[in-house]
Amino acid sequence: MIYLDNNATTRTDPRVEERMSVCNALAWANPSSLHAAGRRARQTVDQARAELASLIGAEPEEIVFTSGGTESLNTALHSAITSFPDWQRLVITATEHSATSGPCALWERRGLEVVRIPVDRDGLPDLDAFSKAVTERPSIASIIWANNETGVINPMPEIASRAHEAGALLITDAVQAVGKIPVDVSAIPVSMLALSAHKFHGPKGCGALYVNRRLRFHSLLHGGGQEAGRRSGTENVPGIAGLGCAASLPMTLPDPGLTARRDWFETEVIRRHPRAVIHGHRAPRLPNTTNIAFPGFDAEAILILLDQAGICASPGSACGSAARNPSPVLTAMGLSAEEVKASVRFSLGRETTEGELATVLDELDRTLVRLASLQPAGGGPVIRRSVP
Repeated sequence: MIYLDNNATTRTDPRVEERMSVCNALAWANPSSLHAAGRRARQTVDQARAELASLIGAEPEEIVFTSGGTESLNTALHSAITSFPDWQRLVITATEHSATSGPCALWERRGLEVVRIPVDRDGLPDLDAFSKAVTERPSIASIIWANNETGVINPMPEIASRAHEAGALLITDAVQAVGKIPVDVSAIPVSMLALSAHKFHGPKGCGALYVNRRLRFHSLLHGGGQEAGRRSGTENVPGIAGLGCAASLPMTLPDPGLTARRDWFETEVIRRHPRAVIHGHRAPRLPNTTNIAFPGFDAEAILILLDQAGICASPGSACGSAARNPSPVLTAMGLSAEEVKASVRFSLGRETTEGELATVLDELDRTLVRLASLQPAGGGPVIRRSVP
């Protein structure tokens, strides 16, 4: 299998699995218990909190463990709206993940105003429109750091600066950013930041929310008062241990070689298939992500044939694949329905080799040739038949 769907999830690193196994054997007790076994579990949680805080430039007490990015973002929005009930405007971009756009749509139905900032053809937001939106009235902004479908990195330093000048509260979805590019909340002042372990070789079902220590906070989950009263529910100690381990691995540092392999892959795709279009290629992007349209072809058909050849890719966000609706991210970027339908996302991992990418290129050639042969005579796309 050649796995190019790392934005959907990454393989759990063996060192993470080992840490979690040790935790299950030696620190399996409830960390709220006062006996020695409980204290061992508490020490495990505290260690992971410090490791994650170090990765993103936070203080350990600013880390709230959650079940993942979706819970973190829902919690952040709930807390902001509850803490500032007179702030009736939510500002997001038109290319947010559904974990942000979904709850914002819910709040909109409850009477809050939601301003969706447009993006350009490369997926970058209109900063002047953002400034206008957060300046006109007290606002809560939730802006994705790096897009899960295209890899486009938003200009977070500038966004944070404009939000700060306007007195807006800024939440960021950094689920795709953490572990792929440097993220430092001490340098870029956001109020809350969401992340998820399984996006950087940690376990599924565990994430975190950074909450600036000076910020008012209202919990989404109530009960036993765990996480200093900010997230009730018995802690997932093995998952938290795995998250901490993943945050401390060298692979969380930038990898220039990954960018080079991605760029080589894109160059080869365009050389072999000149009509292909790389979305967001003029914008800063995550080093591992490329979203490519193959005009005249159906992405689902491409993916089925690639899957039969042992190659894993996706049409975009795995979280929205079941809906089978056109990608709202690509649609917001001004692509036609046909272009959206023809788009495939390849998201590389640290372990992806150039040899694997060469195999994918050859299999992609075969796939497009096969699909073109099924087109009506004279009506199919023009492709380069580089592989018999």
